[in-house]
Amino acid sequence: MSTPNVDFSFRKVDKKDYERVCGWLKKDHVKPYFYDEGLANTLNNLHLFVNGKNHNGRYSFEHWIASLQNQPFAFLMTSTIDGPYDEQDDYDKWYEEGKETVSLDLLIGEEAFLGRGLAAKMIRAFLLDKFSHADKIIIDPAEENARAVHVYEKAGFKKVERFFPKMDPIPHWMMILDMQALLKGTNA
Repeated sequence: MSTPNVDFSFRKVDKKDYERVCGWLKKDHVKPYFYDEGLANTLNNLHLFVNGKNHNGRYSFEHWIASLQNQPFAFLMTSTIDGPYDEQDDYDKWYEEGKETVSLDLLIGEEAFLGRGLAAKMIRAFLLDKFSHADKIIIDPAEENARAVHVYEKAGFKKVERFFPKMDPIPHWMMILDMQALLKGTNA
């Protein structure tokens, strides 16, 4: 089922969102994708962010809430890939001097918003609203998460490399979205 007249809004996570996001991370439809070290990192960064810190000693990040018609339903995490290049970092491979590359991760926390064709629209709206200045956006879904890969392709991301992240034994896709193409409407 599609949702006509989509009215998304995006804001940074604050303390009042902490319990909501923690609850979303415990939901059955989210747990297969946020677990072990990845979940621990997400919770640590969330705690830091709601307490006014956007750097964990390794990288900077921002956390966001997406709402549809003023109802919060999704959690988005972004991080600018800062140089200099470090070959030990899975994401620094995509760093380019003079270009802004932003990593994205997200989840839809509210079950009532699943299966409504919102995710790709939300991603495009979020990137156009908050990252129109960036050069490219990267995202790295697990290869087995075919639904997410499909949604990201609908949003305009292209698969560029299959890889094994250091903290996960299963293969992932590195996917890239060219923001200029999104701005011109030529990649979605």
